[in-house]
Amino acid sequence: MIRVRRSLEKKREKPLHRILTLAPWMEGTLVTTTRRCGKKNCACHRDGPKHPVVYVTWKEGGKTVSLYVPKGLETEVRVWVENYKRLKDLIREVSNIQRQIVRLREGQS
Repeated sequence: MIRVRRSLEKKREKPLHRILTLAPWMEGTLVTTTRRCGKKNCACHRDGPKHPVVYVTWKEGGKTVSLYVPKGLETEVRVWVENYKRLKDLIREVSNIQRQIVRLREGQS
């Protein structure tokens, strides 16, 4: 049983190290939509095509909150959101290993 526990602890090291090196991250989902710009003489105000824009959305107190992502930050924010998804997967992986360790101890009580 001690050998199995050590094996699980060793297995846990890799995702823990990946968590430590995974940064920055940001909770949320990227949403692409269109909107009118602020220029009154733009075609988007006269039935022309609207401009594509990106928002990041997340939940606060059970309500969806949106934040406009400036064009210059879209690529960077996309990486942050992907890193958050990876972080959640790594946390789940570590939690599963921890549960296996706890199950090893069930028979010792």
